[in-house]
This record gives sequence, structure tokens and C-alpha cells, in this order.
Amino acid sequence: MFDSTEKLSFAVLGAGCGGQAIAGYLALRGHDVALYNRSYNRIAAFRNRGCIELCGSISGFGTLSYIGTDLAAAMADRDVIMVVTTATAHRPLAQKMAPHLRDGQVILLNPGRTFGALEVSHTIRQAGCTADVIVGEANTLVYVSRVVVPGTAVIKGIKETVSISAVLADDTPYLVSRLCGVYPQFTAAASFLETSLGNIGAVFHPAIALLNKDRILSKVPFEFYRDGVSRETALYLEQIDSEREAVGMVLGHRPPSITKWLSSRYGLEPSNIYTMLRSNPSYRDVPAPATLDHRYLWEDVPMGLVPISDAASAVGVDTPAIDHLIDEASGILGRDFRNEGRTLEKLGLPRNRLKEALASIIAGRVTLCLKRSSRPMSSVWPNPW
Repeated sequence: MFDSTEKLSFAVLGAGCGGQAIAGYLALRGHDVALYNRSYNRIAAFRNRGCIELCGSISGFGTLSYIGTDLAAAMADRDVIMVVTTATAHRPLAQKMAPHLRDGQVILLNPGRTFGALEVSHTIRQAGCTADVIVGEANTLVYVSRVVVPGTAVIKGIKETVSISAVLADDTPYLVSRLCGVYPQFTAAASFLETSLGNIGAVFHPAIALLNKDRILSKVPFEFYRDGVSRETALYLEQIDSEREAVGMVLGHRPPSITKWLSSRYGLEPSNIYTMLRSNPSYRDVPAPATLDHRYLWEDVPMGLVPISDAASAVGVDTPAIDHLIDEASGILGRDFRNEGRTLEKLGLPRNRLKEALASIIAGRVTLCLKRSSRPMSSVWPNPW
């Protein structure tokens, strides 16, 4: 395994709130960091300055070696590629990354949402990439952060534990050892089923937004978690949680409940969902979105809830609460999120033997994202099932 004090080189892809926070922190710790963003507008205000200011739970200035829109330049010779974009960007970004990936690089999605690492692995191989890389995903973003002024990231909270996994379970210890020097809170998940089915954002964001849709449409500001979570909302979150748990149990992994997740990630005293959400200091002063045309719907529904619902349908689990949110969000925004989202078909997964197929991928019996001398390489996913 690796020396935890080793200075790594990072490419951070995505200059939103999370991307600026991660890039600034890594640079502050003395690592060589390149920050890439697809559009120039988001980085224009601080590109020439060459650094990101951190304030809040972490303070200081992180000086970056590159800030720009050239993906090849950002990725060149980097040890670790931290993808910090919305999940809707994972597939197109993976297509663009594929020609520039090199042997030995590690890709970590922060976070992967539901089956993000699986989608990226599948996509880079479909794009013809044969590089020996590891693709992994974090269960959640390590920071609760906001960017009020471009180039200044406000760290409102830091999670105490973040589970991460590689697509192949045997590679997860390597992934953790590679990154534990910068993020000691990274812990090994049993498999990507744990990180993906533990996608709490897909539980929280759409439900709270849609159950407060009248308040959001009225343009009256309120705190998303403290004001937006009534006891009735908490009961609905419990129903979604039970459906998610049922899917996980059939597929071979029981995800942690919402309350266990909140306790482990934020160090909160165990209680009920209502109390824990409203009392979490990291969620204090988090504003509700000013519109329903927000990532809480157009990201978390197709990239979070749709794959859970599709997997549930394949294994015979009913998910009425989740399905209602998908249908309501689609109707409000005038989009077909079931068609847009991460379906089993798009992930190259069979409906009739889904549990067996996922187990084969996790165990490495199907070669998806790695080139190893002991395993045959394929440019696209084989279909032994």
C-alpha cells in the first residue's frame, strides 16, 4: 500500500461548490492540483488569481497549477482524477475522458449517486479506452459547501465518514490506501452496491423539494432541511427509505437507514429522521432552491431514483413512494426522467438475472474497468448471463 504522506497529483473535474472546495483543500495540503471546468464562465473570475480561498470549517488559500477548460491538459500525468460534477455529466464526461486516460490512474466520483462508477466504467470501455485504470465512487460528497463568490468556497460541514468503493471489490482497499492520506474519513465499502444504494441525496432532495413545491414556487425563502422537513415529510422519507432497503436486500446489500447514515456521517446522536435532520448543525442555513428546475430534481431523480426503481422492477420489489416522486418531477419539469435516467439497459445490465450479473461484476468475473494480466480485457462489457 501507499505512504499516506505521499504527495499526489490531482485533476479535479468540475468547478462547482464541491469541486472548488476539494481543489482548494487538496492544494492547501500541498498537492499538485489541476482544476477543469467545461465552461469558462464559472472559472473566469479566479483563473488569473490561480488559487481558491477556503473559509468556514477549513480556512486558507490553495494555489493550483492549472485552472482551465482543456481536459487533456488537466488530466495529463495525474495520479488521481476527482470527478465533482452533477451525475448527469458523468456519461458525457467519461466519453471525453476516455482518450486521455493512462495506466495507473484512479478515477473517483464525488459522489457517484446511484451506479455512477458502473456507468463511467461502461462508458469509457464503450469509447474504446484500454488503459489500466480504477474507477470508484464515494457515497456522498465529503463537504457541505457553498460558493457565494467564485473562487471562495465556504465549508459549512465536513462528514466524519465517507464510504468509497471501486467497481471491482478487490480494488477498494487499494483505492482507500491511495487516498487516505488526504481524506482519512474515506472508508472501504463492501461493494458499489453499498455506495450506490446508500445514495441518501436521492432520498432527501426530491422528496423535500416536491413536498415543499408550493413554498418554492411562491419564492418565499426557507431553510431546506430545518423548515422543509415536517413530521409528515419525515414519514414520507421513512417510506422511501424502506423501499430502498427492500431493493438492497434482494440485490444482496442492505443499505444503512437514514438515521444510521446521519449518525455515522455527521456524528449525530441517534434519533428519528425529523429530529436528526432539523438539528444537524451542518444543515443549518442551507437554503431551499429558488426554483423546482434544480439539480434536486433533474439530477437526483434520473440519476438517483430511476435506477433504484428500475432495479426494483427487475427483481419484483414495489416502490410506490419512489415512483410517485419520479412521475411528479417528470410532470412538473415536462421531462421523461425514466427515459433520461440510468436504466439497466443503459448500464448494460440484464433484467432477468440482475442480482447474479451485479455479483459477477463486483467479484471481477466480468471484466469491466480494469486491465490486469490475470483477467482478459474487453472493450465493452461481455454478457455471460
